[in-house]
Amino acid sequence: FEPCVKFSSEKGIRLFQEALASGTATAYFPLAEQFRTQDEPAFCGLSTLTMVLNSLAIDPGRIWKGGWRWFSEEMLDCCESLQTIRKQGICFEKL
Repeated sequence: FEPCVKFSSEKGIRLFQEALASGTATAYFPLAEQFRTQDEPAFCGLSTLTMVLNSLAIDPGRIWKGGWRWFSEEMLDCCESLQTIRKQGICFEKL
């Protein structure tokens, strides 16, 4: 077992190229299209969940902004209040 490899390192680039060539990197592209940085320091869990839900094209059932129907961190207040998450963060088990 090897620890994480930096994506932009020579080895990381080689591994990515190998995954592309073998057809095992298809899940990367929908996720990369939805990449976002977290709005608050403690929102890492919410940001991750937002990226995953949007990459799976799950409809949030409401409009985000304008005509866009995307998940955003502010929509994920079902388990804890956003104010509490800003102060304490949230674990994946609660999401």
